[in-house]
Amino acid sequence: MARFRFMMDIEPETIPNLDDKHKRDCVDVLNSIINSAFKYTMIFSLGCLAFFAIYSIFSVTYCMRMGKMLPQLPFVIPFIAVAIFLLNFVAGTMNKQALIVEVLLCTAMLFTVMISMPCVWIMPFAFYGVIANLKLLTLIPLHKAISEQPGYPDFTPLPTKEEVAESMQK
Repeated sequence: MARFRFMMDIEPETIPNLDDKHKRDCVDVLNSIINSAFKYTMIFSLGCLAFFAIYSIFSVTYCMRMGKMLPQLPFVIPFIAVAIFLLNFVAGTMNKQALIVEVLLCTAMLFTVMISMPCVWIMPFAFYGVIANLKLLTLIPLHKAISEQPGYPDFTPLPTKEEVAESMQK
């Protein structure tokens, strides 16, 4: 079965002219993009924390058995991961400042893991985190325009007089 991909090719100025069905479609696509970025960032930050914890435990065990130390991880990795994790809840509301800080934190994570060989595997995930949050930054005007419309987020049309009369008679 073919995979369908939602794309939004609409300008914020044209949103007030759309009918409710198209506005609902826009909200669905926006929510899908926001939710996927939220899930990715959560998995990424929790994965970084888990890696740091597992590597630290393995490093201590290795040091106790072999008498040698493994390469040390940068100590800021868990702090950046926790900051990304916490900030993601605010960024999910399409707050511009939170998204900018999250992009900066993902960029800091990207440059931090470059200096440590055991952390190199985190680089593509941090890079994708930057891209995903930049994509959300570009969708802020669209989100703002559609959230100001009456009927947001459901955009269900009001029932007609006939439908109301029929429901009252039942």
